[in-house]
Amino acid sequence: MNLDRENRLYQEIDRTGLLLFERGRTVCDVRLFKSAWMDDQAAVQLYQIPFPDEMYLNIVAYHLQQCVEKVLKGALECVGVTVPNTHRISKLLQMVIQNGANLVVTQWLDDHAEMLSEWGAESRYNMDFIVEKRKIDCAIVQIENFLNQNGIRQQLREELKNEQIMEKLLSFLPQNTKRSCSEFDLNCYYIMFAKKIKKQVNTYEPEAGAVKTES
Repeated sequence: MNLDRENRLYQEIDRTGLLLFERGRTVCDVRLFKSAWMDDQAAVQLYQIPFPDEMYLNIVAYHLQQCVEKVLKGALECVGVTVPNTHRISKLLQMVIQNGANLVVTQWLDDHAEMLSEWGAESRYNMDFIVEKRKIDCAIVQIENFLNQNGIRQQLREELKNEQIMEKLLSFLPQNTKRSCSEFDLNCYYIMFAKKIKKQVNTYEPEAGAVKTES
């Protein structure tokens, strides 16, 4: 990303204490990550309620797919990419890798992208489509792992326990945002600013954007 593009990306349009950043017509809203996390929590909570009708598994599956979709779209927005109107996880994953978004892509997610896309497309209106319980069991564990590896959680992510990293992140945020930030919010802002931080903090090696892990 060249300097001029980066400067445009990090232009603030802060109004309510929740930061938005704009590059041209592309706006990054970190609340997408919070919405994704809430989709995951909704899926987990719903799954714990015993329903006599297995159709409820489709609703759980839909929330899990939405969680992943929102994380990928949020990460793309954070590097200034105009996100297409698509629900295909495989397409979004490809864009995340190609554009160097600051996201860890797990092997499970890469392997099951088409399955998640199907959940998003079929689980809402196809009354003959039922997601298998064993697949939900696995997806809940693996998507939680995906969120944790990317710091989308309530506990402070490991990188921000480094004082230099935290200080640099806070330097990018307006005063009213700093005062109202939870650890969850800071985790999400780190996704947005990680590359910029790593350029300025000597204790961390530069990274090449999105990476895949075996987990």
